[in-house]
Amino acid sequence: MKKLILFIFVIFCTVISNAQGFSIKKLSQQTINRNLNKSAYSIEYSKYQASAFAVENELPKNFKRDGSVDYTASIQRALNNNDVVILPNFPVLIADKGLVLRSNQVLLFQPNSILKLKSTSKPGYNILSIVNVSNVKVFYANIEGDKYSHLAKDGQWGFGITIKSSKNIILYSPYIKRTWGDGIYVGQSNNIPSEKIFIYNAVIDDVRRNGISITSAKDIDITNCYIANTNGNSPESGLDIEPNSFNDIIENVNIRNLNTYNNKWSGLLIVLEQFKSNKDKTISINIDGHNDNGSKNAAAFHGYKNSQYNNLSGTISLANTNYRNNSQKTLLYKTSMSKLMLKTSDKDLENKFNSFKRK
Repeated sequence: MKKLILFIFVIFCTVISNAQGFSIKKLSQQTINRNLNKSAYSIEYSKYQASAFAVENELPKNFKRDGSVDYTASIQRALNNNDVVILPNFPVLIADKGLVLRSNQVLLFQPNSILKLKSTSKPGYNILSIVNVSNVKVFYANIEGDKYSHLAKDGQWGFGITIKSSKNIILYSPYIKRTWGDGIYVGQSNNIPSEKIFIYNAVIDDVRRNGISITSAKDIDITNCYIANTNGNSPESGLDIEPNSFNDIIENVNIRNLNTYNNKWSGLLIVLEQFKSNKDKTISINIDGHNDNGSKNAAAFHGYKNSQYNNLSGTISLANTNYRNNSQKTLLYKTSMSKLMLKTSDKDLENKFNSFKRK
């Protein structure tokens, strides 16, 4: 009888939990600081700090330090005229046109620096834009979007940091939260993929679409990143590798020690639908260390809806995973994986993946 009562109680709690749906789980400051691990890059930061131009020198007299005034033009002027720039040690309001970085530029955030987006009705924005440039370093970016104050309901393209068609880009310990779309977007324009992109110790929290989206990249390393609470607009996942067209590139994408937590749909998502073609396409994705706690799916894979195409080859490697508190640890959509290979120690996942392959 006691076992029956306990069983009924567990079922009741599960039903109530499911009915309540998704809820954000606040990150402690200790968790944020530990994962950002800024001390790992302090020596290099100090090297640039010594020669950096201070944005405060461009601000008007009697400037505000409370993030209530838009200083976009002043910061952009500093970026246009100086290779190494350090932001003020207080929050600054940024207009929806965002800030644009040049080639061979270094941008430093101080402990209290925040770029806070001024609420907008635009369906898309780039708070920090790194497009068609090379050799850029950004230290300790602290960026906040307008997810909860957005002035319209349309769109999903409000990004914290956008990297397109750029090369040799390094982001050290970026902290991005509450954007209308993705925290970080890596892709291409004019069929030129981003190349040699390095993202270290990112913390991305409560953004609306994806924590990090990779749509077109070659030789990209994402290391020691923590992505939590992604929710609001599909696909609502931590890290999403998803090309937009056949012309995109997914080559030598390396994910190391990825931690995802309480993302509404999936911690890791790989969607390859847009690669279907009569032309061959090869991809390579290497994932070494993925820990997920509490996302609906820890990892999800999506091939081709239309199985007549069999042009996709290459390898996805998935090693050293730790998944808990998920509705499903791994989700495979019932789609064709073409000739793609999955290398993993999870034999059940490997067998299921192979069952969707075309010979």
